[in-house]
Amino acid sequence: MTIHTISDTAESKKNAAQTMNLLDLDIQELQRTLKLAGLLQTSLEAESILRYFTESAQEAISFSGVQYSHEPLNLEFQFGKEERHSAIYRLRISGEALGELKFTRNKRFNNDEMETLENQIYHLIYPLRNALLYQAALKSAQIDGLTGTNNRAALDQTMLRELELARRHHHAMSFLILDVDHFKVINDTYGHSAGDYVLRSMVTCIKECLRSCDMLFRYGGEEFALLLSETEVEGAQQVAERVRQAIESYPFVFNGKDIIVTVSIGIACLNSRDNVERLFNKADAALYQAKAAGRNRVHTFAQSKRGSS
Repeated sequence: MTIHTISDTAESKKNAAQTMNLLDLDIQELQRTLKLAGLLQTSLEAESILRYFTESAQEAISFSGVQYSHEPLNLEFQFGKEERHSAIYRLRISGEALGELKFTRNKRFNNDEMETLENQIYHLIYPLRNALLYQAALKSAQIDGLTGTNNRAALDQTMLRELELARRHHHAMSFLILDVDHFKVINDTYGHSAGDYVLRSMVTCIKECLRSCDMLFRYGGEEFALLLSETEVEGAQQVAERVRQAIESYPFVFNGKDIIVTVSIGIACLNSRDNVERLFNKADAALYQAKAAGRNRVHTFAQSKRGSS
């Protein structure tokens, strides 16, 4: 299998050849090219751009499916179905990787067909680059600068989406709020750099306790949230206790000094009456009960109403 590279350097050479041969294009192909160029400028969503591109390319050449991947942004899209034969292109601009395109079908692509694909790809790479820059900017706006995990903006957006999905598919969902016990004492005793170190290390520790589908957010100074999809109360309690114990036993060492860190955790589970605000408030109330009961413990909303731990 051969993997081809499409770059802006190659594009400039190709564009010169295309200009010279423009009169050789039949009117249908010229209209298709102009239509594609226009469509690719109408969106900054990578999936939309790739869909427009796929539809246009299928008018020029027959294939069964297209797969696109971009590892740095964790993007993967697939259109159609995958077959045994493929033509793969790695896209680059000025040395910057734009991802990989894979065309598949049940018979080999010949040289003329691959040239046709390449002609289509040259119109794609700059609009795709703009879409990737836009996607990166959106992602950056939802990342907490200190800890590298999701921030409050990401939490607000994700909770709305996950609650709607849970309702639509009748799935359970649990929401946890974690608060570092006596965090001000840590800052006052060891300094704010030590406090920053604790928060960063906590994210590492917490993520080691989670499933790949669990979502962690920093939504306040020393407060974190966990969104657990398809998780009933028993599962949420197990996750919370695992996190609590892991943090209690984690070796927080800053400038040669051991720092004792514990967290209190409140749990709320979605029911038919909950919206985002109510679910958040339930977890916050449970967290309050955990702290009032002595800290370094886990409470659920239902338990907090009965006054038990």
